[in-house]
Amino acid sequence: MGWAVCIACLSEVNLINTSRSRSCIVLVDAHDRVIAVLGGVPRGSKGAKWQAVEAEAAAAAVHCRESSTFTAAQKQGRHGEFASQTVGYGYGNGQCNPKNYKVSGRANQSAIQELLQNTVIWRISGFQNALLNTFCHKNYAEYRDTNNRIQSKQPKLHANFPKTAFAVTTFNLGPLLFPPPHMDPENRASSWCADTNMGPFNPDKGRHLVLWDLGLIIHFPPGSTILFPSALINPSTIPIQAHESRYMMIQYSSGGLF
Repeated sequence: MGWAVCIACLSEVNLINTSRSRSCIVLVDAHDRVIAVLGGVPRGSKGAKWQAVEAEAAAAAVHCRESSTFTAAQKQGRHGEFASQTVGYGYGNGQCNPKNYKVSGRANQSAIQELLQNTVIWRISGFQNALLNTFCHKNYAEYRDTNNRIQSKQPKLHANFPKTAFAVTTFNLGPLLFPPPHMDPENRASSWCADTNMGPFNPDKGRHLVLWDLGLIIHFPPGSTILFPSALINPSTIPIQAHESRYMMIQYSSGGLF
């Protein structure tokens, strides 16, 4: 029922088609303030090079899911019905201090560590950080400095990747992944998250990103990255086809850390 309502409303929004170019598109408001970045893919890695990175990252996500077990809460949350794992550290929900997110079970810990050590996952993290640094440098510097300060006081808190400014990584492990409209109240209003899409799926027939507050539908192919303030903008996605699969790597920092 919810999706029927959403699909009926799609005539009220405009489509941004990125199928012909994987270059960066910057969305600004009436005052020329950047409010979202359709990052595309790295300039020097367009075409087959980045497609290979995305395909290997998707295969690594599949291996992580198949090597893990998930609780009901990890398979069904407010973001949708799909398996996910969150690693890194955050602060909130009654915690006295920032703490590492817990991954339960040796098999799950081994699977997520193998995923975090994958070189193509590092490359995606590097691109996400480069986009944040380029288009939202003040936030990037604040993220980086906050992490350095917190980790110096609490050495047990670990960054997921070298030189990342983000404190948290969530892997949405699909295989059918289409979150309903939602916002992330744990994030600070000025904080941005970085989302990278992985397939395989046909981006012309599904997995478009809908930013309801901006009145936009965004063509979001596998391998592409988008940055936006997830506590302010209400997104959802159009379902992929039944025989397809979709995965996502998301980096962010919880608002309580600042």
